[in-house]
Amino acid sequence: MFFKNKIYKLNEKNVSDLKEIRSEIEKSREIFKNITTEKIIDLFHQFGRELLHNKEFISFEGVPFLSNWLRKGNIEKIVLKNLGSFEVLKDFIGEGRKKVKAQPRGVICQWIAGNVPTLGFFSLIQSILVGNSNIVKIPPASQFIFLELIKLFRKTEIEGLKGSDILKTVAVIDFLPSDTKSNLNFSLSADARVIWGGQEAVDAISKTTKMTHCEDIVFGPKYSFGIVDKKAQESEELSKLIRRFVNDIIIFDQGACSSPQVIFFEKGDLSLESIGQLFEEEFKLASERFPKNGIDQFIASKIINIRAEYALSPEKKMLASKENDWTILMDNNIRLEEPVQSRTIFLKQVESVMDCVNLITPRIQTIGTAIYDRNKLLEFTDAVTYKGVARCVLPGQMNFYDSPWDGIYFLNRLVRWVTLYMPADEKL
Repeated sequence: MFFKNKIYKLNEKNVSDLKEIRSEIEKSREIFKNITTEKIIDLFHQFGRELLHNKEFISFEGVPFLSNWLRKGNIEKIVLKNLGSFEVLKDFIGEGRKKVKAQPRGVICQWIAGNVPTLGFFSLIQSILVGNSNIVKIPPASQFIFLELIKLFRKTEIEGLKGSDILKTVAVIDFLPSDTKSNLNFSLSADARVIWGGQEAVDAISKTTKMTHCEDIVFGPKYSFGIVDKKAQESEELSKLIRRFVNDIIIFDQGACSSPQVIFFEKGDLSLESIGQLFEEEFKLASERFPKNGIDQFIASKIINIRAEYALSPEKKMLASKENDWTILMDNNIRLEEPVQSRTIFLKQVESVMDCVNLITPRIQTIGTAIYDRNKLLEFTDAVTYKGVARCVLPGQMNFYDSPWDGIYFLNRLVRWVTLYMPADEKL
């Protein structure tokens, strides 16, 4: 069963229950021996369709993209990109006497960050696809959406396979960050640890004792920005490009690592103020279609402070809504600004897109690249990816969860590649 049909709240007094949880989901993992990966994909595809046609769920942040990501064709591509074939999950394959197979790692313990409410599902689904059982720690901010998604998935069924069957291999837990004993026992339950989070969380979990064979898969804190060259600004598509950047900004209210915080524009005929006005028009339209549900008080105070700073400086310009719906901050200080989030974007001009290469560190995850000069695009992307950038994508696609992610083929890391050497044919 899905462990007690709820989030299991651990504390120092009952951490021994993790052994029971691990034992139960490990036994349930046998179910994957009798189910093909293709059939599990069909089940997730059906779940995505049910999400798409459910008015209650489709309004949740990130769920429309999750439902689209669950399409059969998309998940099949992820499997093929990561593993090369479906057959390697079923049999020992390969030419000659050496054969290989992708076996599941076992129990995957996942620490999920709270910045993207649906993040836990993206991570969990991929681990399930390759036959692992999972214990997932969901932060309080995401628990409601995660459990609602679980409830719907439990009821999903296709050709005799039920979501409730798959959930026998999953347990969801929570405990306080200060509960070091629970964190230790959670870590010691893992054949692989998946860690999503900020620097402090990643450091704390990574230092926690684990089993010697345990593999770590870490998705730590990242930063993303956009860039637009002269040729793109001169094109008829400029308004459309800005609209797509605004969509990248409002999805998750810039809480995701892949959300743009700054957008750089190569100097051309348009002034930075003119570009800011184009953003203003798109923000007004987007705010009507996707109004804010609320705002964290700490972020609200940051917005007030940064607005005051820009309003008082003669070298800086600002456009903003009357409330805290959106904020556009403009200057030519060529740097990556500290994220304010909640639809707050910094716009800057540079002499050349190549001026941004010196800003790159391995901390940069995604760059939204509206570079229409092909040679310049290839030169820029080669330079920034060499220095650490993981993704260069088109505006409007910055938050699309893709494979590889953060330079990692996730499914590939969730399996163990095992080998078999066959005897010579005449000895069989």
